[in-house]
Amino acid sequence: NYMFTKVKYLVIKVLLAIALLFTQTANAAEITNKAFAYKIKHCVESIYANKSMYPKSKQIPLELVIAQAAHESAWGKSRFAIEGNNLFGIRTWNPEDPQLKAKGAPDAPWGVRSYDNWCSSIEHYFFTLQTHSAYKEFRDELQFQNTISKQSDPINLIPYLAPWSEQGPKYVRLLQDILACLYKKDFFNKI
Repeated sequence: NYMFTKVKYLVIKVLLAIALLFTQTANAAEITNKAFAYKIKHCVESIYANKSMYPKSKQIPLELVIAQAAHESAWGKSRFAIEGNNLFGIRTWNPEDPQLKAKGAPDAPWGVRSYDNWCSSIEHYFFTLQTHSAYKEFRDELQFQNTISKQSDPINLIPYLAPWSEQGPKYVRLLQDILACLYKKDFFNKI
């Protein structure tokens, strides 16, 4: 009976720690780039645990998720990341969706979508890439890479993300530079 109580207490403690990790809004003054990546990694692993919805062939590489979120949210320090848990600059034109308005465009017909936590933002990012017609070529390339080599190459997937930004090819080069820099620093092996 004592052992059961001890195990039960440990399980509750672990579950509370995990819940805190996934639902806590990041404080921009405290989060480091490594902590940012670590938090994203745990969200991605949690989401990808649903193998029926995210089979290996549909899994976006963690490195790409981190690089794009780092750029779009300034490593979790942007206003939209802090106040709305939006790591990817995802916009909404639906006034019913929770959202933040850009300070320079408070009357715009769109807003930047708000989420309860980072994992919800990442899940919506995955949904967008899996369903929006602008990313069909991205999905085709991801599946091709995973079928041929059994793994995807984030650098070679980035060109298919050009529609994500109005910058188009400039955005692609920027993401490739960020990813290359992180690889050079061996960043992903440290999280």
